[in-house]
Amino acid sequence: MSIEIYNELDPVFEILGLLTIAHGGDWKTDVIKAMDDYGIDGETFYNKHLKTVEKYIETFQKYKVETPSEDFFFQNASQELFMMVLTMAVENRKYLEGEEQLDPMKLRSFIAFYITDTVEHAQLPEIKDMPQLPDEKSMLEFLDSADLKSEEKWYVLDLLRRPDYWFSQLFETIRLNMPAFEKARASVAKPLEKQLKRLAKYENNGFLKLVNTCGDNPIVYPTLVFPMIQIVLYSHCYEGILNEELEKNESASISIKEEVIRQSKSLADKSKLDILCSLKESSKYNLELAEALDLSPSTTSHHMSILMSSGLVTVQKKDGKVYYCLQEENIEKYIQSLKKLLL
Repeated sequence: MSIEIYNELDPVFEILGLLTIAHGGDWKTDVIKAMDDYGIDGETFYNKHLKTVEKYIETFQKYKVETPSEDFFFQNASQELFMMVLTMAVENRKYLEGEEQLDPMKLRSFIAFYITDTVEHAQLPEIKDMPQLPDEKSMLEFLDSADLKSEEKWYVLDLLRRPDYWFSQLFETIRLNMPAFEKARASVAKPLEKQLKRLAKYENNGFLKLVNTCGDNPIVYPTLVFPMIQIVLYSHCYEGILNEELEKNESASISIKEEVIRQSKSLADKSKLDILCSLKESSKYNLELAEALDLSPSTTSHHMSILMSSGLVTVQKKDGKVYYCLQEENIEKYIQSLKKLLL
């Protein structure tokens, strides 16, 4: 297995991210609040590190091209469904690049696979091994059993009925906004170059461990539009350009008490504690955990993302499957911190 690491932005990912921010609320306020909630002085961090991102977003919005399908993808979709659209575009960029004609059957299968994916397998299966939805009846039967909210089912049904139409619209929106992206990138060229050089030297072992659970040859890009995230899709992965600064700031500012509070919040409901107890017995993949605890796979995935972000759970790849396991060193540290504070 080899990891391809690019020291440049991915236009497809960046444009989709910039468009969703353009259709969102007050980006600056939301970012500062999220950082404050995380235990970091959001206003100070923003003023020191995020002015470049602010200019990048503002420049894109100045030049962006509006299209008729924008609201469908960026206004009407829930956050979970936007992630599906983002994944579809990133992982199927061959259609954007004109390598193949849009195939509605393949697109339907990919959508259905994404919705039912239990995060068990480390890579995408062949299309023939994905769900097949050849007609209206099969689509309705699929959605009837899908783990989606009722309003999300209507949205997905529209996608499934006309996947070639909707994704041709999405790819056209990306093409039309490529000049706006290029202007935005050029507007922050100097600070971006410095940040990319710093990121190239940054060794984020936790993120690389996640990347190693991908397919045979995962591709890693830095991202400026979401500068403090880590996203692992099927073959494409993205690391926020400010993750190192965030880590430094967190280490310098967070107290033992704040860290304990954050980790304790991640155990605020019974299901998450049940997950940890189950993983104590043995490492498990997502569907195995869901069945053992009588949870839906999507609920289990949601709980796991919280437990992983708090450092209590990690992943490992074994026999072609992705398994969750306890981060024992961090759990021991959490227990010792509790003892130090309370005993």
